[in-house]
Amino acid sequence: MPGRTNYKPLVVHIDSKESPLTLEREALKGIDCEIVSVAAQSEGEIIEAIKDADVVLNDHSPVTRAMAEALTRCKMIVRYGHGYDTVDVDACTERGILVTNIAGSTSEEVSNHALALLFACARELKRLDRATTQGRWREVYSRSLGRRIWGETVGLIGFGWIGRAMARKCRAIGLEVLVHDPYVGGWLAVEYGIKFVDMDTLLGQADYVSLHIPHSERNHHLMNEAAFRKMKKSAYFISTARGPVTDEAALTKALRGGWIAGAGLDVFESEPVSPDSPLLKMDNVIVTPHVAGSSEPGWTEIRRRAGEEAARVLRGERPQVVVNPEALGKSKLRPSA
Repeated sequence: MPGRTNYKPLVVHIDSKESPLTLEREALKGIDCEIVSVAAQSEGEIIEAIKDADVVLNDHSPVTRAMAEALTRCKMIVRYGHGYDTVDVDACTERGILVTNIAGSTSEEVSNHALALLFACARELKRLDRATTQGRWREVYSRSLGRRIWGETVGLIGFGWIGRAMARKCRAIGLEVLVHDPYVGGWLAVEYGIKFVDMDTLLGQADYVSLHIPHSERNHHLMNEAAFRKMKKSAYFISTARGPVTDEAALTKALRGGWIAGAGLDVFESEPVSPDSPLLKMDNVIVTPHVAGSSEPGWTEIRRRAGEEAARVLRGERPQVVVNPEALGKSKLRPSA
């Protein structure tokens, strides 16, 4: 950064507003380094803020190729939370910059939220709440309304930290669990009491399809028109993953056409979601504003672990989580003090 003398390793936090970084500073207390938080939004502002950083703590800001190429000393970018789709990982890998996320930090929160959306869909809570609060009790009162849930089948697409937490909870309430994830070991089927299947089998057999994968070029619009047509007409779609994994136009078409029974969504292709989105106008769609991972303990854990990962790298150690292990051979991972 301009005017720096007597060089110390620099840790820069970027977000739309500055943060006191209390927990991060506590985790870095044993490291002789400079720690700053910068409010930056445009690409130019972010480049100016991080260009001399040894570690970048990235709350929600994008890290583009141009930003990665401007980094002259950077060892690692820490992405707060699970998702890292806002970071150009390929550009970082080319420059030997490690990318880490805080995997597992809010797995319980996200899986709980996905399960809450599943319950809300199955028991038609949105429609029942609206009718009851509007004085239309008799219109919706019925002994045959809603789903039993117990004994039905949930299909989990993705079996990382969150998918596994979701499987554990679904099994506990009596759901059968199908999983599609070609990147994990088959032995997990015994440990979690689940069954690994191909994508078509999962879509065709599940009463609830729940997304638990990151967004990438490979799985952009994975849930498209063809996928929704393969689901049961009585099935619900749940997403607490990343919005662009789902083609919202196809989902809207599926809901309007009765191809599926409904949806529970915490994420959207464009956020904040437009108030004109047809998904917000449907009684069989439950929506929340990308808060599945939110809780005070979870946020505390994320901030503390972000500081701990920064400290590890500045000591010349490998971080606990490396999103792009290909960068390790090119990395600037050596003690800074």
